[in-house]
Amino acid sequence: MTVRVTTLKGAAAGAYYVEALPNYYLDADEPRGIWHGQAAGMFGLSGSVDDEAFLALMAGLDPRDPDRLLGNGYSERSVRGFDVTASSPKSVSVLWAVGDDWVRAEVLAAHDAAVAAVAGWIEAHAHTRFRLDGEVVVVDAEGIVAAGFRQHTSRALDPQLHTHLVVANRVKSPDGRWLALDARTLKRDQRTLSALFHAAERAELTRRLGVEWGPVVNGIAEIDGIDRRMIEEFSTRTKAVNARLSVKLDRFETTKGREPTQRERWQLEREAAVDSRPAKDHAVNAAVLHERWVVQVRDLGVDPEALLAGVIGRSLDAHCDVGDLDPLASIDAAIDALAEQQSSWRPAEIVRELAAQFPTTLAATADEVVAVADLLGYGIDAGQGMELGPPAPASVERRDSDGRPITESALDRAITQWWILEEEAFVLDWAGRGIDPTQHLSNRATLDRCPTEASSAQREAAAAIAGTAPVVLVVGPAGTGKTTAMRPAVEQLRVEGRGVFGVAPSAIAASVLTAETGVRADTIDKLLAEHRSGYPKPAFDLPAGTTVIVDEAGMLATAKLAELIRLAEQRSWRLALVGDPLQFSAVGRGGMFGMIVDTHGGIELDRVHRFTKRLGTRRVPPTPSR
Repeated sequence: MTVRVTTLKGAAAGAYYVEALPNYYLDADEPRGIWHGQAAGMFGLSGSVDDEAFLALMAGLDPRDPDRLLGNGYSERSVRGFDVTASSPKSVSVLWAVGDDWVRAEVLAAHDAAVAAVAGWIEAHAHTRFRLDGEVVVVDAEGIVAAGFRQHTSRALDPQLHTHLVVANRVKSPDGRWLALDARTLKRDQRTLSALFHAAERAELTRRLGVEWGPVVNGIAEIDGIDRRMIEEFSTRTKAVNARLSVKLDRFETTKGREPTQRERWQLEREAAVDSRPAKDHAVNAAVLHERWVVQVRDLGVDPEALLAGVIGRSLDAHCDVGDLDPLASIDAAIDALAEQQSSWRPAEIVRELAAQFPTTLAATADEVVAVADLLGYGIDAGQGMELGPPAPASVERRDSDGRPITESALDRAITQWWILEEEAFVLDWAGRGIDPTQHLSNRATLDRCPTEASSAQREAAAAIAGTAPVVLVVGPAGTGKTTAMRPAVEQLRVEGRGVFGVAPSAIAASVLTAETGVRADTIDKLLAEHRSGYPKPAFDLPAGTTVIVDEAGMLATAKLAELIRLAEQRSWRLALVGDPLQFSAVGRGGMFGMIVDTHGGIELDRVHRFTKRLGTRRVPPTPSR
């Protein structure tokens, strides 16, 4: 993801963009910034950014009359705006750095068009909130005011095209008041903004220069024909951030005893970027930097002229346009991609996957790309997903932007597939049927095998794993003594002549499980693959009654867990799921281990959490995990 949204707070929030930002590397005669947004026109703002008008807006004042407040005044720590920073792929920046005047102009035009299209998407989905008849409502804003400040280098003075799109925290509501922007969607949909920006810039560059692209990974592709060595040569800043991030990750895991969650990792990445940020070198100019970059390319053994000749115009005969796209196939592919990663999704997330999956041969304007992705993503019908949550009354007023009730947040709409609900309900029902909250109490032999220093929770877990209940749940974050609980259980199962086998998400984790507990172990993928073939090898052809210990169960994708459960039911195995719901999830739709524990309880090694036996009829499927 190379579009990031930063919240700007305090009285000095706008000063950086008109004081520090313009002082380092600005091409001659280039505008300091460009106004964006329909609401800018309400203030007569267009073209190049005027410093005083920009500072007035960031202070919550009317740029036409700086003595007039726009809405309520700001406090010292109020949110003044949001910096949506859009960065081009490194290969695009390299092409611009070594290109001639025409190539540079086309690259900049493509970048600017993509930024403008993203600004338009933000505006189309901009909302504000206020109370109406005692209830908070979310309504469409009448445009945004934003200023785009384009830059050309990273702080390490490598070529890096990026634009700071600063969105003011004031929007006009339908009743004429200037209120705060409801920024929840802006913050939540950073990945959507990134995918839209990159798809739009790719289409513009394909249209303008006829470049070809490598594979799209996480929504981003590099220009085909630009050597990887050049990308690495001009990625000094990335190397510094990654080095700092590695240190932070090691420290986190040592201190916390676990891997960071996805949200915690994002926070560490931001901290690493700040910690490794060098001071800006203001004593540079465009000509010197371009000469330096050309020399660096030549030092790699690449001739800049030959590079341009080999990259420009390669795809001119293989273009497609937006009219060639298959809408239904595009939506199906986007939903399939989402279903692999999560249990429910919002229209903005469909937009994200659509943008990422548009063909790299698409030659179109940035506005066309964003418009098509938005139209398809928000235009899904009942046949392409199931709405979660109660239906809204027909009498409720609805927003024009997404057709949703104004009493509903733009983040509230959730869509899923029926088979995802069935799969998750199957896993939860299996756990509810198989758990026996009392059977471990009579397992005296296993308790006697536990070391004297074992806690009551570790003893309980050991007895349960070596018991007879079809399902055992043990919550064991790193450092809470999983080995102490599992080793005596494995020993007791062997003494009783009962089979025991271990699986883990990775070969390394399986090896550690074997080394620490003595159990034979392998990856869950191997176990499942062997049985899919119908002729499992002896090591995986486990007899009925075998206890299968699933280590790091919190990392299992839901589809793999469901497949393992079905296999265990067919083969009459017991499953002991041992893991940490907070552990960084593996690739794929996950979170079911945490949902099982939340629903049915589990033995927690840092404290004992007794099960609550749930009796009665089949439960209504819960809201899918995310």
